[in-house]
Amino acid sequence: MALQYTKNTWPLSIVDRPLVVAPGMTEVEVGLAKDLSTDAAVGPLHPLGADVSARFGVSDRIHAGLDAAAVCFVDCGGPGFFRFVSVGAGYAVVANHDMNFVPALTAAIYNFASGTGSAALVALQPGFLFGWRINDQLQLFAGGGFIFGVIGRDNAASPDQFGLHLEPRVVLAPRFSIGPYLGYQLPFAHTDQYQVPLGMNVLYIVERTIDVGGSFEFNDIVSKTIAAGPGVTLTYAGLGARSLRVFATIRL
Repeated sequence: MALQYTKNTWPLSIVDRPLVVAPGMTEVEVGLAKDLSTDAAVGPLHPLGADVSARFGVSDRIHAGLDAAAVCFVDCGGPGFFRFVSVGAGYAVVANHDMNFVPALTAAIYNFASGTGSAALVALQPGFLFGWRINDQLQLFAGGGFIFGVIGRDNAASPDQFGLHLEPRVVLAPRFSIGPYLGYQLPFAHTDQYQVPLGMNVLYIVERTIDVGGSFEFNDIVSKTIAAGPGVTLTYAGLGARSLRVFATIRL
């Protein structure tokens, strides 16, 4: 049986929460992100942007809505203000107190720099969420999936990608948890440009309907060397590429 939570009974511990929202409940998250890179090879721009997501509980196994949307305010470069938007739905194949497995499908529009302007990529994104509650203080969380470019493939250097996110969520005190995470992002067209992000999520549950938190991330902990010109090589990524995000979540 799937779990029958409502907004009024939504768990106050991250390890007890299902990965789909309660039936009839809307969950909205708003974030603010800033690039803090010091590696010159990352580039001169350090964008400041915002993102929002909103999902609605269709049933105790299904949620759907705005998967994510992101914009840029400062140091935006060629793409400008709009970055991407995606919508979709997930279905909890497994939904019990200790384990959740939620396959999902989203459709997205990405904005890329192109010449003196920008160009769009429309993509389909099959993915999944997985949560395994080990005990009252620990949940093993994973998420990931594919990006398959459908329209505007020539507008992106790598229109097809694979991503994976692994995160043990640890409750340190009532309502307060941390989640160190490791990721892997593989662009199919340029497999040598894979990325391995490493970061830490921090979450405080103010009440059943409000969360606040943040994350600090090293965007790619594996340094890489590329040819930047005749006889010139450039090392990029490593610990010099990093970012910070803060967020608030509200349930209605």
